[in-house]
Amino acid sequence: MRTMRTPATQSWALLGTAAASEQVWGLRQIEFPCGYNIPAGAFAAPDHPLEKPRPDGSYWAMGGFALEVGRGGKRIPRDTAEQHVAGYRPWICVFHDALLDELAARTHTIEMWDRGVSIFYGLWREATHSLGELIPATALADVRTAETRLVTDAGEAQGEAMEAYAYGAEAVLPFMSDFMTLSSGDIYVLGPLVALQVPGTTSQLTLYSGEISHTSAVA
Repeated sequence: MRTMRTPATQSWALLGTAAASEQVWGLRQIEFPCGYNIPAGAFAAPDHPLEKPRPDGSYWAMGGFALEVGRGGKRIPRDTAEQHVAGYRPWICVFHDALLDELAARTHTIEMWDRGVSIFYGLWREATHSLGELIPATALADVRTAETRLVTDAGEAQGEAMEAYAYGAEAVLPFMSDFMTLSSGDIYVLGPLVALQVPGTTSQLTLYSGEISHTSAVA
């Protein structure tokens, strides 16, 4: 499991790239790969459970895929972007559902920036992320069209397939490399494909996509 960043690498979560973003946050598809940087402390340590943001109440769990950069660069052309991809990792996150109350209480009128900045702050403060084993890009054929499922000990939710992402490597890497130099090991979480509100008693989450699965305990 890849859980910590070094100063040479970075990790981002992208928003509005699949329908689950609208389900959870009310965020429609954004016209570019907008997201927030994930600090190293937002990842669960190796072999440790995800940290419940609310021990005695409900919270949100979600899952999808993260792109891992294999070869860095600056101003990566769209037609060679796939050559910079090491592969993809299944991803699970849990976060405090009070974040949705924060969004509803905002009164500013610049919708995308206002709601986006609220989300950036809330997810830095409240979320815990977990990444599964790397799936080489060459082994993705069966995964791209397989619907995702998020299964818990309290129920499950059906989600979209990986092919539902609005932005893939050919959009994300050229866009991000226009204003920063990408490095091998950088992670771009492509957003949630499936989401489920779960009770505080939930102790385990598993993301399924075809033959791929990733399980994280929650404590």
